Amino acid sequence: MGPIDYLIKTVMIPFLEFSYETLFPNYGVAIILLTIIIRAAFYPLTKKQFESMKITKELQPQLKKIQEKFKGQPEKLQKEMMKLYRENKANPLGGCLPALVQLPFFIAIFYTINSDAFANLISQPGINPGFLSFWIPNLSNPDKTFLLPLVIGVTSYLSQKMMTIDPKQAAIFMFMPFFMFFICIKMPAGVLLYWATSQALSVAQQYYFLKQTA
Repeated sequence: MGPIDYLIKTVMIPFLEFSYETLFPNYGVAIILLTIIIRAAFYPLTKKQFESMKITKELQPQLKKIQEKFKGQPEKLQKEMMKLYRENKANPLGGCLPALVQLPFFIAIFYTINSDAFANLISQPGINPGFLSFWIPNLSNPDKTFLLPLVIGVTSYLSQKMMTIDPKQAAIFMFMPFFMFFICIKMPAGVLLYWATSQALSVAQQYYFLKQTA
């Protein structure tokens, strides 16, 4: 059994069943609760990500000076940049690790929502769709209102806005929310609900962290 199958069979499906039967009879709520638990579990790592991103952001003026000074000297430029990162205890790749660690959970929820096991769960007689009944009647289908793709696009923009000061990066990232929106419109609503909740929590955590360290 691979790691994704393990997560699906021992974490995703059991938690969704438990949440529906014990906490609240709604699989949309179950997905939201699962997302909150995962984000909370990874918050220490996420906090380090924000710290690394903040330091990197603060070093941008010095990095620009180094790039201008050693333009045309790639080896010297690389050496000076690494020296600057080391002196300030910054890790330029620190912002990637939390995303990579949480990626298996996203893949697992994607395959969970598309699985026969989940289809059986939501098709059982007596299933109560709860507050999602007038919005997402089937979490295995795309969100025809496009609300979840919109939330993902907006939260992606807010997250990038809070941490990006380089005009060139800002110009590139400006197109990312639109890209995110269009790749989401065909995805199952249950996957988007997980993604949108995770993105919203990330923005809230990011805002809280920046306020605390301002």
